[in-house]
Amino acid sequence: MRLLPFLLLFTATQAVFAQDYSFSKINPILLMNADAVVRLDQMSILVKSSDYMEITSTRVVTVLNESGSKHVNAMAFYDKETSIKNLEALIYNANGEEIDKIKEKDFIDQTATGEGTLYSDSRVKFLRYTPVNYPYTIVLNKKYTTSDTAFMPRWYFLDGYKISVEKSEFNLNLPSSIKYRFKDNNLDTFEVLRTANENGLQYSAANLKAIESEDFDPEFGDFSPNVQLALEDFNLKGVSGHATNWKEFGSWVYNSLIEERGELNTSTIQKIQSLVKGIEDPKEKIKKVYQYVQDNTRYISVQMGIGGWMPISAKEVDRVKYGDCKGLTNYTMSLLKAVGIESYYTIVSADAQMKSLDFDFPSLQGNHAFLNVPLEDEEIWLECTNQVVPANFLGTFTDNRYVLKVGPNGGDLVKSRQYLPEQSKQRTIAEINIGVDKIDAHIEIKSTGIQYNQKYGLANDSKEDIEKYYKHYWDYVNDVHILNHELINDKDNIVTTEKVDFNTSGYLSKAGERILFAPNMLNRNEYVPKRNKDRNRDIVIKRGYLDEDDFIIELPKGYKVEANLKPTKLNNEFGEFEVSVEQLSESKLNYKRRLLIKPGNFPSNSYENYRNFRKTISRVDASKIVFIKK
Repeated sequence: MRLLPFLLLFTATQAVFAQDYSFSKINPILLMNADAVVRLDQMSILVKSSDYMEITSTRVVTVLNESGSKHVNAMAFYDKETSIKNLEALIYNANGEEIDKIKEKDFIDQTATGEGTLYSDSRVKFLRYTPVNYPYTIVLNKKYTTSDTAFMPRWYFLDGYKISVEKSEFNLNLPSSIKYRFKDNNLDTFEVLRTANENGLQYSAANLKAIESEDFDPEFGDFSPNVQLALEDFNLKGVSGHATNWKEFGSWVYNSLIEERGELNTSTIQKIQSLVKGIEDPKEKIKKVYQYVQDNTRYISVQMGIGGWMPISAKEVDRVKYGDCKGLTNYTMSLLKAVGIESYYTIVSADAQMKSLDFDFPSLQGNHAFLNVPLEDEEIWLECTNQVVPANFLGTFTDNRYVLKVGPNGGDLVKSRQYLPEQSKQRTIAEINIGVDKIDAHIEIKSTGIQYNQKYGLANDSKEDIEKYYKHYWDYVNDVHILNHELINDKDNIVTTEKVDFNTSGYLSKAGERILFAPNMLNRNEYVPKRNKDRNRDIVIKRGYLDEDDFIIELPKGYKVEANLKPTKLNNEFGEFEVSVEQLSESKLNYKRRLLIKPGNFPSNSYENYRNFRKTISRVDASKIVFIKK
């Protein structure tokens, strides 16, 4: 093994950078648009075997203001497989003078999991430092060893917005006998240098300027420089694995973590078979089984050792009536198998950002499990941790992204359900009765698709919370009084129906004998993207939707229309927008509006066109009709 040169290089670099940390030494260019400046970000990974690696890092950050504190990242995770060997922080003032030294024992030590976790052996030590003055500099030195080589750190040369970097270095050192894979992302754009030989990789970058966020940005990792790594032979909590592609990775997950976890008691099998007796339609069988899981279990996370990745056995979930996403998914899969329906344990990166598993780089990815059920005519998706969401509905947590279906034949990377804009529909029908001083509104709102996702939870909210929600929803209407409200959640058809009655005395504007009234008082779109003449990145609209509004408006007694809205019709690559007001009689108007927003990636030079599109929508939505006394 020729590892010594790399270690010597790393040590030498550390020594060289034992330098002046004064604020005055920072290149002024790096201060532009920055909340913090990384003076040095350096990591060295030494892999000795498929079940042992050593990570040493130094991170030096000059924090310019309060917002910059989030870039310090002064923390270290550990568990039974991961041991912290060194952890310390040094604090310097603006002049580069050391003012504090914090040892490992002074770091706060707590569980690394959030609410809903019953047991976990994952912990974190972190520094909570309150500065006296800005700027200040913090040096974090960290070293740890781990047998969990399935987790190869992903290296970001820029790890967020509004942070610049003086110097970034990353080194991977390993024997030539250990096979690994790597993927570079966006290095050329940022002039990141890479060298490689039989014993590893080295990367370096310098003077990376801070990036400001832009409305409708791509994911940060999609355009910033970063490196992904994975060993072909790896270890996870004592379980060894091998994978060079997603099919092999899925085989490892199935054979090592899932295959023998599906056994059920005979009594449970008989109960679930009796539950679906006489039902021929497989969709109805799935709904019955899914409802049984929702009615008889609850979500509780248990993250102990390999249990963080291996499901609790179906028999154990059946006994204790709870489980985490892995356990409940495996349990539901076992119940469906008992009634003759095949399904697939599916791994997903779950969050609202619609993050896919990397199609080109198979590795230990994802943070959630749910269930895929293939039928002849469609694929059914089941979110097994949610006790209220309907069968075959995916919300923003898991929709429209690459996920890994796992089965006896290995892994298969597929797309989860995407809702077309027309499927994510909100239709609002209303009667609006205008008095001289008050407006009464009777409203019905039906929502499907992603817009259903935003509504079904209201059924479980308190009366006070629901009224607060509607007052916020119509926050451009002053003095809203909610008189009645009802939400009907049709889980079979996956549609919510809201029925709301309210009145307001704070919406009309008067000018002598005239009354001014904006007819879109129930679904106004006020959003206009920020002005940005120097847009650099693509515009990413992840989810589209359709709004249809149809209002019957009763004029105030003794008034007629003096000035009506002009019809508006727009159709472009971003969507469609149409508004009209028809006079049905002397006292009644019919306001109709249709807004379709299309998802997609659009070039940066079309940003101003998109902004003008949204600007027009906002202006027309706020436009007023003028009534005058007869």
